[in-house]
This record gives sequence, structure tokens and C-alpha cells, in this order.
Amino acid sequence: MLITKLERQKRGRNRWSVHLDGEFAFSLNEVDLLYYKLREGVEISRERFEYIRDQVVLTQAGQKALDYLARRPRTVKEVEQKLSDDYAPDIIARVMDMLYEYKYIDDASYAAQYVKERVSAGYGPYKIEWELRGRGVGQELIDAALEQAAGPQIRIAAAALRARYKNKPVLDEKEKSRAFSFLLRRGFDADTAYEALRGDELL
Repeated sequence: MLITKLERQKRGRNRWSVHLDGEFAFSLNEVDLLYYKLREGVEISRERFEYIRDQVVLTQAGQKALDYLARRPRTVKEVEQKLSDDYAPDIIARVMDMLYEYKYIDDASYAAQYVKERVSAGYGPYKIEWELRGRGVGQELIDAALEQAAGPQIRIAAAALRARYKNKPVLDEKEKSRAFSFLLRRGFDADTAYEALRGDELL
């Protein structure tokens, strides 16, 4: 196997992309690159390649994923995207298998907790669904999480209004319109927004 290209990565200045036989194989930090004496034009054996991939690259990828997850819970898509800058698909797949096995990632649990927190913060189902889709959570899991956390939407919307206006009534017509738009942006449908406003005697 011939090292055809070594390329310094733009995001991580101390990391290098290693290309074997014209294709991206893995990335290494500069210390490992020097330690294993990898240079363009050098031949490496299949055994050496597999050792570096399995003992060095895979370990580093796994640690990067765990460090990323340590900050806060993540979805499968978020972890895969984080790893995709530095690692080949086969390495990412193996890391994800490990994370699944040890239950470091679980989109169903993530969605359930995310919905609970966002509802408590005064957000409606449409906003929450849009956010979870953006994080790569599947529609079935989103629907299940929303159903599990389902509550009286008018009451949730009214609570969001009270927090927004500090329990003060809104009498100005322009402000009433802004309050209605506020609830729509928060992810409530028009009927819910109208009833929440009316119930709080803001309309």
C-alpha cells in the first residue's frame, strides 16, 4: 500500500489526512505521523495499516466521540457529523457500534428528554419537531416523544406569554399582534395561540 498523499487538515492544524493508493484512508495527529514514519511515497504493509487503523485511529475516534458526548447528550447524526471531518466511514461505523452497545447514544431517549425540556421552556410542538429534525432524529421517535409529553397546549402557550410579558396584560393592538406572532414562532398553531391569548385576556 502506497502513501500517495499527506495533507494537513484545515480545521485541525496538527492533524494530517493520509491517502493510500489515491484514496483517503485515515487521519492522524502530527506526533503519530512522525512516530510511524509516514511520508509520501512510502510503502506500508497491510498489517501495519490495520494496526494503525485499529489501535491508533479507532481509539482516537472513540475518544473524540466520548469527549463530544461528555459536554451534553447528542443525537446519532450529530456524533457522525462530528467524526466525519477526521475519520473514514468504516471507522465512524465502528465507533457508532461501540456507542450503541454501551448506550452512550439513544435517539429515543434524547428526543424524550429534549421534548420535556423544551415544553418546560414554553415551546410548542411545531418548533420542537423542527429542531429535532434538524438534529437528525427520525419522525417516529419525534412523534412518540411529543405524544409522551403531550399536555394542554393552551396552558403551555399561556405560560409562555405570562413569562414573556411578566404577567402584565397587553392592551395595545400592535402588541397583541406581536404576542400572537411570538406564540407562532414558539411553535404553537394559530388556534392555540388565539385561545391562549384570549384565555389570558390579552385579546
